[in-house]
Amino acid sequence: MGIDIGSRDIKLVEMAGGPLPQIAAMGRIATPPGALDDGAILQVEPVVNAIRTVMEQAGNKSRKAVTIISGRNVITRFIKLPKMSPKEVASTLKWEADKYIPLSAGTDMIVDHLILGNVEEEINPQINVLLVGVPRKLVYQVYETFSKAGLELLAVEIEPLSLWRSIGTTTATRTGSQAIREEGFISLDIGAKASNLAIFQGDELIFSRYLPMAGDGITNAVSLATSLEFNAAQVIKERDGELLLGQTVEQAPPDKVILDKALKESLLPLAGEIRRSIDFYRSQYKRDEPKVLIISGGTAKMKGLPAFLQAELGIPVSLGLQHIAIKEHLTDKKSKEVKNMDPAFAVAVGLALREVE
Repeated sequence: MGIDIGSRDIKLVEMAGGPLPQIAAMGRIATPPGALDDGAILQVEPVVNAIRTVMEQAGNKSRKAVTIISGRNVITRFIKLPKMSPKEVASTLKWEADKYIPLSAGTDMIVDHLILGNVEEEINPQINVLLVGVPRKLVYQVYETFSKAGLELLAVEIEPLSLWRSIGTTTATRTGSQAIREEGFISLDIGAKASNLAIFQGDELIFSRYLPMAGDGITNAVSLATSLEFNAAQVIKERDGELLLGQTVEQAPPDKVILDKALKESLLPLAGEIRRSIDFYRSQYKRDEPKVLIISGGTAKMKGLPAFLQAELGIPVSLGLQHIAIKEHLTDKKSKEVKNMDPAFAVAVGLALREVE
């Protein structure tokens, strides 16, 4: 079972194994106000109660879960090491991790690593390694929360790895996209408080970034443009928000034009960061430009967003969790193949897939 505790919603997905993974249960509930701050759980009991409620509503059977930890306090570094065995990597990083992860005074960090693959160079063979550092206190808060909710927490991981499974692996994508997967693509999960960008090639995570710009920033722009308070602006954004292109702008009524202008102005910095990430990837890793951008998260559902980003970036843009290769469990003996899922569940799906064989 994957549980994604986001700034706005808590999302749950339970998977069952098989030739195609099956969705056994799924649900969503609002995150208690003030319970989270930049990925850190500030109020354990309200989150525990919310998890219990969404499990009851979803009707899931599993009591084993996987979740993520995110926010500015999560430090990731992509490093290269001389080619060596996994055991040698662990031994090397035990003594040298502080060269890559800045350890703040008084901050007790948990540092872990993942070997991503070989560097494509014949001279001086190297390996790509993802190094992750998280304050121990944040990890303990997560384990305390899940324990009080009556769950066994199997793993805590970072968001790019779950997106790797739900959007980037053969488990979750159809064979028709194999060529795109091998040539490289970008995943952008747009949350309420922040966005996570990752670049993949084949089954390999190459690069990721935490971007402190997301749905709430767009809502603030709508609030300023319409003189509405935040919650009312959020409703307007979700109900009427649409990015207009071409002649549709000229033909739109004044209120639509005002909303369109606010949306575009708030999204242009995000598009700029995506472009900078692509340029860094090309120069640093000496690879071709990714062939497609796949967007997920609640904001990804905004009308016209794929077309807007495509126009700004010059590469195709599509929604995540569309045309996926999983099934939805209906009864004890029946299931149906899922064609399209809400892209807001991309992280939760990836978390659930971690333990599915």
